[in-house]
Amino acid sequence: MAAALAAGPAFADQAALDALQGAGVALSPELTAEVLAAEGEAAIAAAVANVVSAIAASMPAAEAAAAVKSAVAAVVAANPAAAVSVTAAAATKVASQPALAAAVAQGAAQSAPAASTAISAAATKAAPAAAAAVKTAVAAGVAAASQSSTSTSGTSTNNTGVQPRPSSNGGGNTPASPN
Repeated sequence: MAAALAAGPAFADQAALDALQGAGVALSPELTAEVLAAEGEAAIAAAVANVVSAIAASMPAAEAAAAVKSAVAAVVAANPAAAVSVTAAAATKVASQPALAAAVAQGAAQSAPAASTAISAAATKAAPAAAAAVKTAVAAGVAAASQSSTSTSGTSTNNTGVQPRPSSNGGGNTPASPN
């Protein structure tokens, strides 16, 4: 049991690394080592913030925003409980770039929509100049999460094969009543 407890952080760090790599984030050997060495939520959040900073420094703004959103969404999906700490740390790193701070918030909200209020607050505190963009981005992230969850349910909202009932008269002449 002690071995399993000791291995826990390593598995979490490997999950963060796998999530980043799965999102297509190319990491330098130094960033890879930093993510793997991170122990605990705060250290993982700091490592992800450094990844976000590296993305921001190495790509044009539009590409960086998409990559940041994907990276944060992937890490938060792997560990939704870290959504707020990852958001705060990453948004702090890119606070001078409102579009990137908003991308951080959107990625986090997309993967942890239940924490969207706290994500918005953390990103706004970290990057006050991005407050309006963060609010819009968090709403978009929640909408994307909602859309992806409803798209997996198929055509259930189309009521295929179900006849609509009259809305005001109570359906006194519905043929579906068995006698």
